[in-house]
Amino acid sequence: MNWEGKTMRSETLSSKPCRVCGWFNFTLFQKNLTRFWPVWTLYSVLWFLILPTNFLTSRDRIIRHEGAAYYREAVIDLIPSGIFLSLFFGVLAAMAVFSYLYNSRAAGMMHALPIRREGLFLTNYLSGLCFFLLPIGAVAVLTLLVQVYIGVGLDLTALFLWTWCQAMFSLFFYSFAVFCAMFTGNIVALPVFYGVLNALAYGLYLLFSAMADLFLFGYYGGTIGMDHLIVWLTPVIRLGRTVGSSGAPDYRLTGLLSIFVYALAGVVLAALSAALYHRRHIETAGDVVAVSWVKPIFKYGVAFCSAVALGTFFWSLFFLASTNSAWPLLLFMLFTGVWGYFVAEMLMRKSFRVFRKSWPGGAAFALVLVLAAGAMEFDLTGFESRVPQASQVAEVTLESYSLSPLDSGGYGCYRLNRPEDIARVAALHQAVVRSKADLPDEQGAYASWIPSAAYPNWDIQISGTQHLRLTYLLKGGGTLIRQYWIPVDEDLLKNEASPAAQLDRLINDPEQILFQYFASNGCQEGDPLLSAELSTLDGPAVIPTDLLEELLDAIQSDLAEGRLGRHYLLDSEERYTNCYFNDITLHFAAAGADRRYDYTVTITVQSTAGATLKVLEQAGLTETLVTKGDSMW
Repeated sequence: MNWEGKTMRSETLSSKPCRVCGWFNFTLFQKNLTRFWPVWTLYSVLWFLILPTNFLTSRDRIIRHEGAAYYREAVIDLIPSGIFLSLFFGVLAAMAVFSYLYNSRAAGMMHALPIRREGLFLTNYLSGLCFFLLPIGAVAVLTLLVQVYIGVGLDLTALFLWTWCQAMFSLFFYSFAVFCAMFTGNIVALPVFYGVLNALAYGLYLLFSAMADLFLFGYYGGTIGMDHLIVWLTPVIRLGRTVGSSGAPDYRLTGLLSIFVYALAGVVLAALSAALYHRRHIETAGDVVAVSWVKPIFKYGVAFCSAVALGTFFWSLFFLASTNSAWPLLLFMLFTGVWGYFVAEMLMRKSFRVFRKSWPGGAAFALVLVLAAGAMEFDLTGFESRVPQASQVAEVTLESYSLSPLDSGGYGCYRLNRPEDIARVAALHQAVVRSKADLPDEQGAYASWIPSAAYPNWDIQISGTQHLRLTYLLKGGGTLIRQYWIPVDEDLLKNEASPAAQLDRLINDPEQILFQYFASNGCQEGDPLLSAELSTLDGPAVIPTDLLEELLDAIQSDLAEGRLGRHYLLDSEERYTNCYFNDITLHFAAAGADRRYDYTVTITVQSTAGATLKVLEQAGLTETLVTKGDSMW
């Protein structure tokens, strides 16, 4: 009994004295290789089929056509395959060499051997790592022999890169699996923990984005600015995105930084695993969680993940199509979160009788969840009401997609950096925030159509929604992004203070219109106009070459004066009567040594474009002009 009131540590926690071989045991190392041969044998066979066998079966093609260049392309292109093989076999190797930790009798026997704890860990860790390194080395040698046999040259650089990359992938994923193995005493829980932790960051990020879209007015995925960090915390995604080939003609390996970082992380994880193993109690064999200080993290982590994942899933089944309110989602999150909390308690205590002792923790979790949801819904953080001052903004990008007509200016992406333009966008943003209660949550809300009086065979839109995304580049660094759906109807467009009217004025500012058609499409001063054509009901009509310069001047004049390029937030009757069916397509050649390509700019002809219509009249093409409404008659 410990009379000082402290818990006595188990005898089994102490390191064994080094009587035979304290730091490494070759017999145990050899036994792991022979006992768990199916793991490294299957890994070897897969790589043998993927690499040297591939070269053997392609021998004739290599000799006749591609030669030694085939080696570099094929070997480097096959490097990313090792990411997924290492991910899968990493946990299998860890489950194999540390399987004795999950059985009380086996754990007691292993720790009764005259080997230090550090020696046990190091021997088992290295034997598992050799499940990868030995096959990788053997496959590399076989591949080299196959290249010699084919006899069209060697590519040692590519083969070295493949060998090194597979070793680094294996080091990281195997070390990660071993790290997970130190936290559990249940062999079934190990692959579960390993799989969950590999995808946890990205999965929670996606779910949080979905919930924030409901709770936070104006939220846009990526607003929190953690996309880059989330990808780094999800190794499969990071490596899958970055590791690969630069392509022809040199086929260089890309993603070296990611490989180095994760290899270093593998070394760190191995060191942390050794420290955890040294302090691990063998009596925890069979426990879902083997480390005491991790148990609260596991319990509330399961509750939280259950609330986010299962709560969102059940809400989407029953309420996604019927309501956009966040409160039904919160009810599902409370139910599934508390359920997950008690399931975690049952797993840790190995009993179903956990409610009496654990209900205070479940109630506390539910209370925290309600407070967090309320803080978001009532904007206690100030997220929804934040509008940066114009003086704090270096540049703002305004995006409003699918503006009518859908020509080269209908994309609706405006980059504004003049103080007066930034102030206008900030005023629009303020109007949107003030109108929060009247703004819909999604596209299509409030959309309605009525038959046209002038053209009975088509309907005109009298109300709808328009997408708006604002991206602020702040002077102090950082980015602020907000996204909304703006209600639009004729009354709102007449109300100068409404968001719809302010957006309409911004997108139809003559200076912005001129920029949208030319500069935003890559057009630069001095680019020659090669040709132009007018679309008609009977096909394209070529505009005479001698009128090209006059046509371009007329178009730019009409755009600068606001007589051309008018875009509409509604498919209204004004849009169908002012806009023609006909489009002018301008074909340019990019000037300059670094811009050797052709591009086009398409502009919908409008009835108010006097200068442009005059040039078309000179070309004898005005008789082919048909309004959008008449073309549908």
